[in-house]
Amino acid sequence: MIDLRSDTFTLPSKDMMEAILNAKLGDDVWGEDPTTIELEALAAKKLGKEAGLLVTSGTQGNLVANMTHVNRGEGIILEAESHIYMYESGGFSQIIGAHPYLVKGQNGLMDPKDVENYFAQPYNVHWSPTKHLCVENTHNRGGGRVIPLDNINTLAKIAKEHEGTVHMDGARIFNVSVATGIPASKLVEKVDSVQFCLSKGLGCPVGSMIVGSEEFIHLARRNRRTVGGGLRQSGIISAPGIYALNNMVDRLAEDHKHAKMLEKTLSEVPNLKIKPVDTNIVIADTSETPWTASEILSKFNEKGVKISQMGDYLFRMVTYFGISTEDIENVLLKIPEVFQ
Repeated sequence: MIDLRSDTFTLPSKDMMEAILNAKLGDDVWGEDPTTIELEALAAKKLGKEAGLLVTSGTQGNLVANMTHVNRGEGIILEAESHIYMYESGGFSQIIGAHPYLVKGQNGLMDPKDVENYFAQPYNVHWSPTKHLCVENTHNRGGGRVIPLDNINTLAKIAKEHEGTVHMDGARIFNVSVATGIPASKLVEKVDSVQFCLSKGLGCPVGSMIVGSEEFIHLARRNRRTVGGGLRQSGIISAPGIYALNNMVDRLAEDHKHAKMLEKTLSEVPNLKIKPVDTNIVIADTSETPWTASEILSKFNEKGVKISQMGDYLFRMVTYFGISTEDIENVLLKIPEVFQ
């Protein structure tokens, strides 16, 4: 079975397993796990921020970051199909008590005028005051879209002009860097905090990172504890993270190449609409074909390929470490058989 459902299905390499076995351990709640201390410093350096914080997942990372930026009753500006809004159990409302202001983007790309309208709204007793913006890069439901740097910087400038803050859900920020050739630190230079995943394209078994200023991370560490994220011998998680940041970034280009191979063959299917592929995610729309996404899932599954469903007429394929060129070539042979 070839599993293209998500890049969360990566398995750690032998070298990562060796790193786990050799990790120096301590109690991280006490600030004494040397491997985690090393990872947090490395993550901050890679993204050009002052400090880093290990969290167990991207969802926890986004929650903790937004808890640190936003007070109960305040508004958060979110792209309408963002991961934080659609796939994180409404943590911003359940736990933070924040109100979402939604901006409908074009495959994840928000119009700065729409964002400014929320920041600029005058005080009104009926409205939640808005001082915080979340951006997502790459954008999952946008088809792994790379959000251009000038758009991110423009949105950040608008936020600053209104004394606001910006958090980036950068779960796949290194995919952006590899796809554009722009250093990750440059991509996040104007935002206040970033969450990125170790457990997707970087191939780690678990974990994500938050980075930001020293003051921000100091406050975020307490919020992590509040939501049950206090870790003990976390070097077991951190050791493969260090290996990944030092060794697994450049290889993301292979995943992008495989996604483009899928895009090319899928684009030959009559009436199947493919979102432009920038990185390692391929999203296709079956609404003008005879099939629903669910039917296509079943047909692929019968052929030994697992994919995921994003809606009644949307399906997704994701490439990642462990999916070989041979695997992709096998999938390409099956696509004409599925769509017949």
